[in-house]
Amino acid sequence: MPTEKELHAVRFEFDPAPPLERLMLHFCGEMQLSYWYRRAAEWHTEPVIKAIYETISRDEARHGGAYLRYRKKALANFGDGARAAFAKIGVLMASARRTEKPLYPTNLHVNLALFPRDTVQSRLPDPEWLERRLDEQIRFDNGWEKKEVERILHNLSILFERSFKTIQELNHYRKEVVARLHPEQP
Repeated sequence: MPTEKELHAVRFEFDPAPPLERLMLHFCGEMQLSYWYRRAAEWHTEPVIKAIYETISRDEARHGGAYLRYRKKALANFGDGARAAFAKIGVLMASARRTEKPLYPTNLHVNLALFPRDTVQSRLPDPEWLERRLDEQIRFDNGWEKKEVERILHNLSILFERSFKTIQELNHYRKEVVARLHPEQP
């Protein structure tokens, strides 16, 4: 268990972030956690621990569903501005396989004045713990990452009422929306 001092070290102010991007990031984080917990449930052999992880996974997916409702409201209120923000974060999170570290909110830089120790993970007693947990212990591999990407694309397909089978299709859509928002830019 972490000590109070260790817990206090990960509590710090985040720089303000655009609300629509933050909303989409929260959705992606909930979906990602849901998949991580599902994988952990499959990895464990002890029935009670397995059941706990399955319950937590479903709960995280339910949170993601709540964020879907909020994003639908944002689309109604902000139109293409919301579409551009959601597509931008969707492309970023769905492209996580192209990065060295897991792309998760705990790894994102959130306070310029504290850089490079401005991620939650960088302030943990063992900053490499998450990678070891994902890679070596529960083996959250490319197959699981693919499922996660497919869920993001599927969810945005529903939200935007347009099918996205690849990250490239979503990125193309993002560029279309940005062009509508800023027609004066080349």
